[in-house]
Parts: sequence; structure tokens; C-alpha cells
Amino acid sequence: MITIVTGKINEGKTTTLTEYFIEHHAGDGFISIKKMIGTKVHSFISTRLTTREQKTLLVHELYYANSFASKGKIGPYYINLLTLDWICKSIEKMIQEKIEPIYLDEIGLLELKGHGYYHILRKMVESNLDLIISAREDLVERIIRTFRLKDVHIVKVNR
Repeated sequence: MITIVTGKINEGKTTTLTEYFIEHHAGDGFISIKKMIGTKVHSFISTRLTTREQKTLLVHELYYANSFASKGKIGPYYINLLTLDWICKSIEKMIQEKIEPIYLDEIGLLELKGHGYYHILRKMVESNLDLIISAREDLVERIIRTFRLKDVHIVKVNR
């Protein structure tokens, strides 16, 4: 089964994923923690749920100072391609080891355009393992169509 945790921006999708993982003590995967400076988003830190290992995934252009060498750009954010690779390789190993559920925080426009987590999400879906992902509510139907998701359970965050 594929569970999609959905809501608007800043409604608690990441918190919901984290709470579910803590409550059930099963599976593995990644969440993205937003780091703020005042009211501005500084960066997103990817955190592996089982090990709590953290790596910077995105840094806003206002704060990026050649923070990492291997980079791409998404809107106003620089993406650390080494962190993206770490996430994807870790999830590939989870798939091989048949770990369930696999969590992946924030599937969005980037994936709908074939970038970001696109390829690893395809592999996750093809694995037929239980998955728990998050996405903004305005993108859920497009994600279901694009990735041809079946047996989907939608959880709306109400915070």
C-alpha cells in the first residue's frame, strides 16, 4: 500500500511522518527538516529516520556560499547532489532488503518534471513494498497519475 500524507505548506506533513515512524517503530526512510533564520527558509536538512544521520539537501540562494561542490538549482534553492545520491542509494538498499514501510518526505513539482526523487520513487513503486510519502494536497492527483499509483491511502493533515 502507498500512503500519501498530504496538506498545505507548513501544515505538518513532515511532523506526521515522523510521529508515525516513532509510533510504529517500523521501516526506514527520509524526512526533510526545514531550517529557518527568522521568518526565512535557510535550508532543508535530510534526516534518515533510523539512524538520525543528517545532511543538507537544499540551501536558499541567499545563504548559499559554495556550501557544497556538487550542486544543481531548484528555484531559489541550491540542491546538494551528493545528499540526493546518498538518499537514493540508501533507499535502493532498503528496497533490496525489503524494508517496509519506506518513507520519503516531500514529493512535488520537481518529481513531476522527472527530477529530484523521480527515479527512486519509480523504483519504490515498482518494488510493491509499503510506502509512506508526503506531498502538497494540490499535487496529489497529478502524482497518482504520473506514477500510476495503485492501492493509495490518503491521510490529510489537520493541524
